[in-house]
Amino acid sequence: MKNILFRDDKSLLGSSWYILTKKLFIIPFILSFIGILAIYSLIGTEYSILLIFKHIIFLVISLVVLIFLSLIPKNDLRKILNSICILFFLLLFLVPLIGYEIKGATRWISFNYFSIQPSELLKGPLVCMFSWFCYLYIKTNNLFYLFLNIIITIVIIVLLLLQPDIGTLLIYIAIFSLILILYFRNIKLFILLSFLCLFFLLLAYLSFDHVAYRIDNFLDCNNSQVSKSLSAIKTGGLFGVGLGEGQLKYSIPESHNDFIFAILIEEFGLLFGLFVSFLYPIFFVIVRKSIFNPSNLFILNTIFSLCFLMCLQAFINIGSSICLIPPTGMTLPFISYGGSSMLSYAIIFGTVINFSKNEESTTNNS
Repeated sequence: MKNILFRDDKSLLGSSWYILTKKLFIIPFILSFIGILAIYSLIGTEYSILLIFKHIIFLVISLVVLIFLSLIPKNDLRKILNSICILFFLLLFLVPLIGYEIKGATRWISFNYFSIQPSELLKGPLVCMFSWFCYLYIKTNNLFYLFLNIIITIVIIVLLLLQPDIGTLLIYIAIFSLILILYFRNIKLFILLSFLCLFFLLLAYLSFDHVAYRIDNFLDCNNSQVSKSLSAIKTGGLFGVGLGEGQLKYSIPESHNDFIFAILIEEFGLLFGLFVSFLYPIFFVIVRKSIFNPSNLFILNTIFSLCFLMCLQAFINIGSSICLIPPTGMTLPFISYGGSSMLSYAIIFGTVINFSKNEESTTNNS
């Protein structure tokens, strides 16, 4: 039996492993370890030890998915992503009908022993599909592909407004706008899309009470959760108070999601918080440097969009913890608790690592 670590191995795993940039796996694994520490520190508050067991199960499944997606051929990956996209797109239609409500929002579908959030799992695959249709339009000049993207955008807006999930919707609009700008590279389009995003934000403010409430409290500096978060960050100082010794987790709800970053700083210090916050853009930079064949427009723009999506969501979570933006309920990728979020970013990390393969077939296969 041939050793799959040998360079001449022609099996799927062996041949794929040698054209991967191995260092791209480092940051997802570091984030995974930090996530385990963060969730472990919550045990003894409103959460039992069951939380860490569930988190580790979600993490193992997600890492298996990440590694699997990073190894398969690009054409097969795109077909799998298309299938995932169609599946969760259909489930997104079912959310208003069979989903269950939490805090006034219907975003989850329950399957007895677990629940999923289709809008979260749809992010990576839908970005790839949207980018692929733009790529086909550029190559063929066939307006049908552009029309498909317009229909997708409209349907996503309507379905997320029905939930409602304004934060996720704004992320989708931002990423879709970015993809269009990357492909068309038109300053007028950039200005138009910027105004449309601002207009939609204003419309959300005027139409949804909870959006107006969060923005008003942010502008008035009148949010008790954010105030507690900032106080905890000050308490942590440069080096933190130690694992499990923080007090923020006892006084703030949803600490395993929304304010996990503040808990990390309180217990491990500001320097550690800076380290965590820079991991996402560092992954972005490493990915860009690892692409040796930058000639494929689809690969380049998809990688850029997925990495930007990852950094954007990290910024939103961190920014809401330190009062840079209003709280949104966004998770911190691969650190916050949540099976849907973790699996979503496993798909994104796996896709980015796969598309970054240094192989001659980069141009042809895509």
